[in-house]
Amino acid sequence: MMKSSRFVAVCVAFLVCFGGSAFAAKAVSVKTEIASFDKHGNANLKITGTVFSANNFGLSDIVSVKVGSFKFDAPVGKNYTDVDNGDYIIRINDQEVSLAINMGNFEKRSNAKVGDSVTITMKEKLGYLRTYQSRILNKNNDRANFSSNEVFANWRAVNTGKIAPNRLYRSSSPIEVADARAPYAAELLAASPVKTIINLCDSTASAENRALQVPFYTDILKSGNGICLNMGAAYADIVFSRKLYDGLAFMASHEGPYLVHGKEGKIRTGFVCTVLEALCGATIEEMDDDFMISYENLYGLKKGSSQYTAIKQTVPEMFKTISGTKKITNGNVQSLAENYLKKTVGLSNEQITALRNNLTK
Repeated sequence: MMKSSRFVAVCVAFLVCFGGSAFAAKAVSVKTEIASFDKHGNANLKITGTVFSANNFGLSDIVSVKVGSFKFDAPVGKNYTDVDNGDYIIRINDQEVSLAINMGNFEKRSNAKVGDSVTITMKEKLGYLRTYQSRILNKNNDRANFSSNEVFANWRAVNTGKIAPNRLYRSSSPIEVADARAPYAAELLAASPVKTIINLCDSTASAENRALQVPFYTDILKSGNGICLNMGAAYADIVFSRKLYDGLAFMASHEGPYLVHGKEGKIRTGFVCTVLEALCGATIEEMDDDFMISYENLYGLKKGSSQYTAIKQTVPEMFKTISGTKKITNGNVQSLAENYLKKTVGLSNEQITALRNNLTK
């Protein structure tokens, strides 16, 4: 009888200390609605991150989401790369909560509309914790912690395949006012031989306004040698393909050297540069290494780490997505890039030839 009483007491104590919150977590549910969609197709909700967290939701929880009749499960995180390409994620910060897909377009996949009701229910508290911890990316914004201005600004020449030396550059944005890297990227741009800029992230009006304090950038735009595409990150989306056509057709008809940049210079820039590298004969290993330099520069990822290994799968997955081909090899990747540029993006044979010549000769 004594042992039985003690067992009951222990169970009660456990439930008071842990079970109450666990049971409450299972019952947690919040209702809100879609306030807007951004250019990436993410659904921004009316609930703030602060209110969401106050309802016992947090990073690495797995939740069930219902948007009208559309349902899915997803983890709560901060970065797209907290999940695999094509997977759902609930992105949160203090101000915002959004429904997103890593390198995908939630608006199009769900057919959701502004004003649609959204219900988020706890499925498993901290259910994604182990995976989340292996993927946490923390960006360091202190120049003193980096070996050079180039590393800090994620600035580099692309030297893969047959791309000529100092012909194609990539970087974080030289005009992103709120980013500590921007002044360094702007300084490197001014000292470079770049003649043509492909801005993937800004609209023309936004870029012109942000570039007011960056004379070299402003001069390139005013001379007609810059194009601003205002692209999202969903590279499998038709809107992305149409804007990519504008950017690459512009590159084919303008003289290099070229700078391709987005905000940080890793996702949109990584995709565009990877396709150009493949077009110019780069191997998968070369493209992988160049793609991952951005994660080394921005987040300090080390080769061989679990985070590095998980993200490094991105390049082959990109080509599988845009080509429908399951096996990506050094023997077929160039032709896959050419077919993508011709059949999906819509470039002519002449434009593809001009693009390759501009980068390699």
